[in-house]
Parts: sequence; structure tokens; C-alpha cells
Amino acid sequence: MSDLEDPHRGSRGRYAEFRSRKLLWIQALIALCIVVALFSMGMGAYKMSVMEVLTAIFRDTGSVGNVVIWNIRLPRIAAAVLVGSSLAVAGTVMQCILKNPLASPYTLGISGAAAFGAAVAIAIAGTGMLGGTAVAGIVGGMYGMSLFAFGFAMLAVLIVILFSRTASATSESMVLAGVAVGSIFGAGLSSLQYFVDDSTLASIVFWQFGDLSKASWNDLGIVFAVLVPASVYFYLRRMDYNSLEAGGEVAVSLGIDTRRETVVSMTLASVLAAVCVAMVGIIGFVGLLGPHIMRRIVGGDHRYLLPASMVMGTLVLLVADAVGRIPFESPVPVGIVTSFLGGPLFLYILVKKGRRS
Repeated sequence: MSDLEDPHRGSRGRYAEFRSRKLLWIQALIALCIVVALFSMGMGAYKMSVMEVLTAIFRDTGSVGNVVIWNIRLPRIAAAVLVGSSLAVAGTVMQCILKNPLASPYTLGISGAAAFGAAVAIAIAGTGMLGGTAVAGIVGGMYGMSLFAFGFAMLAVLIVILFSRTASATSESMVLAGVAVGSIFGAGLSSLQYFVDDSTLASIVFWQFGDLSKASWNDLGIVFAVLVPASVYFYLRRMDYNSLEAGGEVAVSLGIDTRRETVVSMTLASVLAAVCVAMVGIIGFVGLLGPHIMRRIVGGDHRYLLPASMVMGTLVLLVADAVGRIPFESPVPVGIVTSFLGGPLFLYILVKKGRRS
């Protein structure tokens, strides 16, 4: 039977081709991530070829290469995968929920609030307020920093959500509200640095740089334990997000509880941002870069946009980390590189929105 006899066959074929093209893009990006990761693991003071890297990963020869790969470089790559995926998927969800293409954990002030919370934990542990007890070690460790970071990140989310409920709120004004929130917590962070002692100040300043080398296998386990259930929830709600993209009225008519979806999705996205900040410090614009690049490639369908953004977030961090290690003997923290990449994109989006208006 020809397409003229069965008109649905042609549409089914076009849809299958359309779908396979999107999946092919995602698979190609995953392959590119693997290639970049292998070359990145060979970079550094102890240079290794791709074959030497693969040998060190899959064979325990007891060589220096094994130690370098498993103790230093592989945790760094795993951190890029987990943090890049977390920030990108969080940015994708925030842009959908708030109907704002500029929304991300960084631009909404959530990363800044989480940074302030983590710095408070470092200050409490470092100033002897807890008398050098085991509690001080917990507060200043990954669990304590994550808890403090999450608490202040949720405070920032609450402010943004409450502002979005006001009648005068627009997509642009919500970003400005996020800038104001980030400024407030930035001032708090500066004040904290002014009053602590020199050793605690050094710890806070060093930690603020978004640096993947800080990650340990234990820290990565915590991020993985948060990322998996959060990303599964986001993907299960992919059709709800498509409905929300069409408008709140459309979502409500389809039986979606928009208020509940806003609270749950923003909470999970904030948890992801807070844990990432607690582990590696502030890494800006990944939650903006990943979703915007992939929207141009796979479109706005969240069935494909969510996983594609996670892969692109990973690729952005892998490339930024490699770029930061190429020209200098001492690697440039990846947070600095992503800021150089994300700043121009942020301005481009603002100019584009202004022309549309």
C-alpha cells in the first residue's frame, strides 16, 4: 500500500525519522563526551596516551598510571559528569516551571544562596564554635555543607516562587529578583569572610572556586544518590512539562496540579544545585548553556530535551575543564571557564528577547 492509499504511513515514517534524528544527536554527544573524557584523563604533569588511559582503567597493573587515573583523574571526570548533568537538568526544569529562558540555579541566585550556606558550615566548623568535637567535623564535611547549602538554597527558591506569584511578575523580573537574591547572599558571604580568622577565610575562598579536583569518591556517591531519583522523577513528568510549556491553563485542563508540580520540581532542582555547590563550589551558567544549546538541536519536547541537556551539561564541563588545564601549569578552576563561556550567551539571550519584544 502506498502513502497515498494510507496517509498515516507517511506521517508515521516522518515521525520515526524525526525521532531517530533526535536520538542520534544524543548518542553522538555521548560518544563525544567519552572521547573528550579519555583525552582529558591523559592531560597533566603525568601525560598519558589514550591507550595508556584505557589500560589503567581496565587493568590493575600497580603502575603510577593506575594511581593517577583512579585517585585523581577519574574522580574529576566523574564529577564533571554528575555536576554537569545535575546543573543542566535543574536549569531545564526551572526554565519550564518558571516559563523563563534565563532561569537556572546560577541566574536565580540559588547557587549563591547555597554557597553562603556552605560557607556558614565551614565558618562554624573552623572557628571552634563547636569546640573541636565530632559534630564540628560533620558540619564542616560534605553532609553538613550540603545540609546548610540546601537550607539557604530553599530560602532563595521560596523568595523567587513567592515573587512569581505576584501580579506584576514577568519572566524578566523574576531573573532580576534572582539577581537581587544572589546579591543579598553575596553580601552575606563577604561579611562572613570579613569576620572569620585567616585559616577559615582561606578555606572559604579556596572552596568558592568551582573546581572539579575537590571531588572524592565518597562525595560523588552523595551526588549520584541525589541525581538518580531526581532525574527519574523529572523524566516521568516529561509530558507534564510539555503541557506546562503550552501554558498553565492547558496544564490545568489536562488535570495537572501546577502548584504541586512547581513546588516539587523546584525543590528537587534546588537540592541538585545545593549538593553540587557543596561538593565543588560555584559553577555558573552550565544550567543555562546545556538547555539552550539542546533546544536548538532537539527542540522543546522534554522527552528528548531532558536527557539531551544532561549530556550537553556533561560535555560543557568536560570541555571547560580541559580548556582550563591546557595553557597553564596550574589548572584554572572550571567555574572561571564556564563563566567566560556563559556570560556572552546570557547577553545574547537578553538581546534576542529584547528584539522579539
